[in-house]
Amino acid sequence: MKRSSLAYKTAYETAYGTGSVATFGGHAWDAGQMLQRAIPEALKKAQPGTPAFREALRAALENMKDLPVSHGVMNTTVDDHNGLDHRARVMVEIVDGKWKLQD
Repeated sequence: MKRSSLAYKTAYETAYGTGSVATFGGHAWDAGQMLQRAIPEALKKAQPGTPAFREALRAALENMKDLPVSHGVMNTTVDDHNGLDHRARVMVEIVDGKWKLQD
């Protein structure tokens, strides 16, 4: 997940300046990462704009496996739409008063 987190940070700070990154944008980044994986799967089953596509997209989103995003690794199910496991619990530490990503 570190690679995804750093990709988000770099993209955000390139657009808005060094030090501007915030966790809230990371949630949007994560949703985008999920859609980038789910949409191609849904397109294999149906055309956009149809009920069948929406069903296929939902199924793809509810069956996400091992997708690294900025807040953790996504493993979603029908019963667990959060999808984050124990690896999402500790992502940063504070060193000398500053946030530091864990290795």
